[in-house]
Amino acid sequence: MSFAGFPKEGVSWFQALSIAQNREWFAQNKAAFELLWLEPTKALLAEVKGPLEKIYKRKLGEPKVFRLNRDVRFSKDKSPYKRWMAGMLPFAGFKPMEGPAALYFHLGMEDEVAFGFYVLESPMVKKLRAGILDEKSGRELQKYVDAAGKKGLRVESMEVLKRAPPGVDPAHPRVELLKHKALALGTDSIPKSVRYNAKFKDWVLDAASAAAPVLSWGFKRLV
Repeated sequence: MSFAGFPKEGVSWFQALSIAQNREWFAQNKAAFELLWLEPTKALLAEVKGPLEKIYKRKLGEPKVFRLNRDVRFSKDKSPYKRWMAGMLPFAGFKPMEGPAALYFHLGMEDEVAFGFYVLESPMVKKLRAGILDEKSGRELQKYVDAAGKKGLRVESMEVLKRAPPGVDPAHPRVELLKHKALALGTDSIPKSVRYNAKFKDWVLDAASAAAPVLSWGFKRLV
């Protein structure tokens, strides 16, 4: 199957699932899920892998399609299913969700497309901040981030400080970058003109091209 987009009907499918939230409903509507979500996700990941390797100039690992089942062991919300479909392409040598992502997305009742280092261990956070504080490399990263911002991408991370890190001047010109404890770029604003058709693939690749300089900066200093 070639990628033809994620149909609008897919959002309605998740809306119905979010109301039902039971295995019986899912079993009865599994065929629609595979047609609306599973097959397009697999097709998209397969088709963008080669182009992304050229964009990043790095080998990528095998595509990862996430299960719909939620881990409810430590959650007050015991709903068994997520409200979106998620997939990603890790860089070769890194396990999914434990290293930088060449591409991560989830689509459904919530949309997000992201690239980069979403979580960093403490030693890597120190390296990240040192690189941002250094005038040459810090200005370089800010330039790349600003350019990506013009393409609609914002800096993201799993954890963001409310204030400047200890010892950092709150008036530092790159204080907003320094508040982040990782280095990823993402957006939840997908143009309507591409959201439900095959043009979504080209939009993802364009966004990855905008994110690539930031990821390259990160690879040089964090890996």
